[in-house]
Amino acid sequence: MSGLYRVLVVDDEMLIRQGVINYIDWVEEGFQIVGEASNGNEALRLIEELRPHLVITDVVMPGMDGIELVRVVKEKHPEIEIVVLSSFEDFEYVRSTFQSGVADYILKPKLNGGELIKTLRKVMPESRRSNGVAQSAPSMEELLQKSLAGYSLTAGEEQLVKGFAFNHYSLIAVCGSQNPDFLRMEMFDERAIDAFFIPSNVSGTMFVLINFDREKLQLVKRGITELGEAEKHSRWLMSVPFTSIYELKRVYEDHLLKMKDYLFYLTDEKVLIYDALPQVPEAEKPFDLGRFLDLIKQKKFEAAIPSLTEHVDVLMRNYTKDIFEFKSWLENILFNVIVLLGNMNYDVDELEMKKYEYFAEINEAAYAKDAVAIFHTFIEDVKRIVLVEDNKSCPADMKRLLQYIEEHYTEPLSLTTLSETFHFNPSYLSSYFSTHLNIGFSDYLNQVRIVKAKYILETSQASVSMVSEMVGYSDPSYFCKVFKRMEGSSPGNYRKQTPAMN
Repeated sequence: MSGLYRVLVVDDEMLIRQGVINYIDWVEEGFQIVGEASNGNEALRLIEELRPHLVITDVVMPGMDGIELVRVVKEKHPEIEIVVLSSFEDFEYVRSTFQSGVADYILKPKLNGGELIKTLRKVMPESRRSNGVAQSAPSMEELLQKSLAGYSLTAGEEQLVKGFAFNHYSLIAVCGSQNPDFLRMEMFDERAIDAFFIPSNVSGTMFVLINFDREKLQLVKRGITELGEAEKHSRWLMSVPFTSIYELKRVYEDHLLKMKDYLFYLTDEKVLIYDALPQVPEAEKPFDLGRFLDLIKQKKFEAAIPSLTEHVDVLMRNYTKDIFEFKSWLENILFNVIVLLGNMNYDVDELEMKKYEYFAEINEAAYAKDAVAIFHTFIEDVKRIVLVEDNKSCPADMKRLLQYIEEHYTEPLSLTTLSETFHFNPSYLSSYFSTHLNIGFSDYLNQVRIVKAKYILETSQASVSMVSEMVGYSDPSYFCKVFKRMEGSSPGNYRKQTPAMN
């Protein structure tokens, strides 16, 4: 705050920090508490950001302790004064340990308001405070910034933030613009509406507190909408209204930051108002990764890829989904596909080389559509590699054979019957499945049948015995045994776990 000495309090005990902050009226004494830290590492980051005039620090702390903190601060910022909070009774030891870097010290057992004021006046004498640092009341914007950051206000500062004219508040975020002039319009010159800018460390985002009379709520909403639609390069968010300024930090964290994350998905929305958000789609059906990988194993890419892209499109419509979870899901699919294709003897060297490039670009994507575009690039690379390899290794007759299995899986099939139908040597067929599909014929046929069985279980009420017969198993008990081996659960339990059937 302009005109006041800035003070940073450093101690790993929260009660000590709160005691220091609340023992005296800092503003009255010409100081402002700008922040608090629990160890030296946190303190150094805040010092670079806040540039305090005075640091009050403990000696023994986890991570970087007070001794190292003083050394680093005095080396980088010799103009900063430091007062030590110590449990040691021998000040000569403390002073020599800090190599005379501290201005004074306070023993924790004697820590109280009187001792603090005495030390402050010694370290920052009145003559110095009046020479070049004029005492002035903190601005409302600076107090709001402090509250938003979660720092405790002194008793004097709390009195100041109680001075709002009206009984309702809303927090506004303007993303993509740092021009406050957009808020200087007639609607904020109304007698029952005030606007306060809150200095922000969030890159590209400006925060504004709107203070208004309850009856002006619709006017505020309309004004925010008009401003957002008029300003081409920014996007506007309005939080839920609240009635106590002490709710500021909660509304910021629980409402406004969540709305800001919605912009990752809602790229076409210029304005988001707390009670006029787009409808959230119904919870998406969990993606059946096992079934997807089974289709890949069977080289049924024409069925696997559309099911995947369809699910990605569903995910993108759920704007409440955690961004990290969304990106991780895409990366997990990418990783599994590369590993599986490698196990199937596809040439995945190109995919392996580009894998971390895919990951990095997805992680850095500013919007869901950007992450999905990168994902689709990966899918196109996969399709190209698969097409090249399959054209090399799969004769036209063999493609017809695989299609025949797809169409006749409900019938008794064996290497012998297929060899007779397609005039292949049974040994050649057996070798082909093992070499080119990385699976034996019987396991391949079981995969086809179990994929079909899962679909029937998910979409109908047919009994397990009926499903067994429908997919080509004459013995239901054998069908259940194969199903459990491949899926890890019985057909009945699989159906119970399927959301569509519950």
